[in-house]
Amino acid sequence: MVRRGRLRAVPITTATDGSTIEYGVCGAGPTLLLIPGLGFGPWGFFKQVPALSRRFRTVTFELRASRNREHGIAELARDAAALLDRLGAGKAHVLDTSLGGFVAQELALTRPDLVDRLVLISTSYGGRGGERMSARALAAMFGVGSFGPEAAVRRGLKAATSSRYRAEHPDEFDRIVRSRLAFSPSLSFYLRQARAGANFDASGRVEGIGAPTLVIHGSDDHFVPVANAHALARAVPRSRLRVLDGAGHLVFIEKAEEVNAEVASFLLGVEDEAGVARAARKSSATGGKLEGLLRRLPGAAGRLASKVGDRLAR
Repeated sequence: MVRRGRLRAVPITTATDGSTIEYGVCGAGPTLLLIPGLGFGPWGFFKQVPALSRRFRTVTFELRASRNREHGIAELARDAAALLDRLGAGKAHVLDTSLGGFVAQELALTRPDLVDRLVLISTSYGGRGGERMSARALAAMFGVGSFGPEAAVRRGLKAATSSRYRAEHPDEFDRIVRSRLAFSPSLSFYLRQARAGANFDASGRVEGIGAPTLVIHGSDDHFVPVANAHALARAVPRSRLRVLDGAGHLVFIEKAEEVNAEVASFLLGVEDEAGVARAARKSSATGGKLEGLLRRLPGAAGRLASKVGDRLAR
């Protein structure tokens, strides 16, 4: 049950470095681990937990800031593995968004014994090159030029959602803003997570992911351009791609009903694997030869301002 942005129960386990991991469990059935994105927490899955916990044992946890400057995502993946080991789940399904997608890919590569099926939402395989985030989107993500925390958060979430969604669900959008403000990490914490994402590059390794994979993306994602999803689906061997028209980076909220239905059928194995392979090839063909990678996020506010200024000046 979701209440005030968190699951009711908040048990704790220990990470590999001795720090604590808060997590919550809801529902029964096959285990489904939900990994949040940059600056988000369990509250961000307020449309997934109620729906998916009817068929799955959903597990959410607080994604902490890594301490390792160069291998931060690997550290966070070890946290996820420690949690699954603690739960004794055996192989679990894993669903993630954005930065959480990096953690999930690393988990699938380093602990394939823990990953049954994988759902990658609004993410890429990291690294440099390809279609990058625009300077305007980058500035919005970090709230550059905003006066106060609320204005910064609202600006970032506007860039992460479509105008249609905000017009049709203004109260829900305000709720997301309030939740982000209430449960948002400190600036230092946020930048450390961003730095971990900036240093992640699985472009040469994702072909080693053996788990059946579903890639979901919004066609109007400004933070991770949709070309990244096509590239990711081409690179992961047993994958299929689903692009939802008109949705932004928070596609799992904007198009929750479609996303949840797609996820449930995929995790329950409704599609046969031959059909999944055909869908992946078809999506790859329509995607052309574009290959996009999530732009490296800056590791400090000063470098961010400099990079944004450089891009705007071009």
